[in-house]
Amino acid sequence: MGKSGIFRLAALASAGFVAALAGCAEWQGDAHSVGVTNRGFLRQGTPMADRGEGFVRGRPGESTRFGTPELVAAITKAARAVALAFPGSAPLRVGDIGAPEGGEHERHASHRAGRDVDLVFFVTDLAGRSIDARSIGFDRHGVARTSEGAIVRFDVARNWELVRTFLLDDEARVQWIFCSHGVKSMLLAYAARFETDPDAIVRAADVLHQPSNGRPHDDHFHVRVLCSAHDRVSGCRDVGPRWPWLRGSIAVEGVDVSFDDPAILGAMRDLPD
Repeated sequence: MGKSGIFRLAALASAGFVAALAGCAEWQGDAHSVGVTNRGFLRQGTPMADRGEGFVRGRPGESTRFGTPELVAAITKAARAVALAFPGSAPLRVGDIGAPEGGEHERHASHRAGRDVDLVFFVTDLAGRSIDARSIGFDRHGVARTSEGAIVRFDVARNWELVRTFLLDDEARVQWIFCSHGVKSMLLAYAARFETDPDAIVRAADVLHQPSNGRPHDDHFHVRVLCSAHDRVSGCRDVGPRWPWLRGSIAVEGVDVSFDDPAILGAMRDLPD
């Protein structure tokens, strides 16, 4: 290897060192999700308010309200979208996100890194009026019975508005919206009739998903977002797909997330002798 190659290798090493320092600097001043969703933690998470435009927290006052800034902003945006599209709606009930510093959660295997949230379905009575309801398991026809014995219906219009807003919000980087097969079928059938943006339908077909090794999620949505670029610098890790429509939004942030050992070795191989 000639002198020019050595100098270029030194520059690569220096760039890696600077990137590491930049990650440390961000760590001290910003929220960071670290690790995977079932074995991670959160630094300086953003708290979800007990109530806001179009939403209320299901457990007001409890500390399980902290998430990444991107997730909290996405919930707020989606709740507002439903409230504007359907005036007079009952508020979205926001369930668990994560503890102030993330980590183990007594009610969940995940929800540890600030990138998960549970959202109670929008519900109507038999007359079609939007009503405030707790988590209720719906059958594939969208019918359920409350603990008091009342029959209620899955509010497919409002629930689709919620889902489409998440899916079309590229800043949120939604990876999964867990729900039952029956709920997914109802939402896609509704979207096929009324949705005007084909991207929303295409994305919903992939992102709406019934977990293969857990509860079917027939009583609430579980929304999970991907790591942001600066989170990945600090050790955030995604498990599962990174959807093609989100890859551009990750690159725009200007962080080279591929600067790892294989990338360095590849750069070394490309150096001239």
